[in-house]
Amino acid sequence: MTVFERIFENKKPVIGMVHLKPLPGAPLYAGDMEAVYEAALADLTALTEGGAGAVIVENFGDIPYSTANELITYTAFANIAARLREKCRLPMGINVQFNNCEAEWAIAYSCGYDFLRAEVFAENRMGPNGVCEAAGPSLMRFKGRYPKDIAILADVRVKHTFSLAEQPLGFTVESIVEGGADALICTGITTGKSPDVEDVREMKRLAGSVPVIVGSGVNERTVKDFLEVSDGAIIGSSFKKDGKVLNPVDRTRVKRLMAQLRQGQEVRR
Repeated sequence: MTVFERIFENKKPVIGMVHLKPLPGAPLYAGDMEAVYEAALADLTALTEGGAGAVIVENFGDIPYSTANELITYTAFANIAARLREKCRLPMGINVQFNNCEAEWAIAYSCGYDFLRAEVFAENRMGPNGVCEAAGPSLMRFKGRYPKDIAILADVRVKHTFSLAEQPLGFTVESIVEGGADALICTGITTGKSPDVEDVREMKRLAGSVPVIVGSGVNERTVKDFLEVSDGAIIGSSFKKDGKVLNPVDRTRVKRLMAQLRQGQEVRR
């Protein structure tokens, strides 16, 4: 059994997002760590009570993102992550913006998390956060020094970025798989924008036995179609009040999507 299969118990996980408010070190930090934690706990509770299968904690509010955060940001993130871990029995993941993969491994390792999201694993890309070099080589060596069964979910052509030099999709997928990632993530161009179903299908073909997760734009109307061709979905905007990414998680929206998904699975049986 692979690490991915063990963590998600051979299911196709629907992974909800806990978007942290700005942390210390970020330009918009409001000066109240406890408020950041309480908002995160409220979102975590809404996701768990709504029936989500897993959760990712992300420093979503730390805009504009940096590829090298201050120490205080990492320690604040770890503090909140540890407290949230105590409140949740679901599989939990870490995402430190932007592409801070060693920090992700360190926090996941120290706080008992199950997986992380690496935005730029085997490509060199650029965007509003600057230039991101492939993190796979350093991350896998870091993992080798501090081994643990933490799954690495690696984006392919991650949203909000563009390639520094074009490389074929098959080459990128092969490089990620050979590099040791446990699953691939297929996204649209920006947050809330989904890829095409055919994009996911093609990535699945190229990835072989390695799971492919849809990483953006999944909603009530599309979740069944995407999960028919993928191995899971990460949902942020669609679980928020009024479907707006900056709003709190809406437990009713989570329940509604999960109920619809279960209904579709029962029909197929």
